[in-house]
Amino acid sequence: MTVLLILNTLGAAASVVFAVIGGLRPAALSDSGTPTAGERFHGLMYAVRGVPLGLAAAVVPLLWPGPACTSLLLAAAAAQLGDAAIGLTHRKWTMIAGASLLTVLHGTTALLTSV
Repeated sequence: MTVLLILNTLGAAASVVFAVIGGLRPAALSDSGTPTAGERFHGLMYAVRGVPLGLAAAVVPLLWPGPACTSLLLAAAAAQLGDAAIGLTHRKWTMIAGASLLTVLHGTTALLTSV
């Protein structure tokens, strides 16, 4: 269980890093030379949601396991599943792999910390 909690925390922290990068340097994740105003806008929108959710998914399982933690992790897993689906439609294989891994990791952690 400890290994799973550590992996969940590291995965959530990685998602926070990518959310910050997406907010500050959207071209780094979109593969465009110069980001458009729309890319900057959506990068910031992603960051203001991804950073708090990622931080919560990283910390809450360590401090407060139980039903609230389960709900939070299932929400984080759903967000990652959505990211994987977006990656699939745009053929971004690293996005698909990372988000799919975090979907499984958050979901598994949610199930095991609910008891």
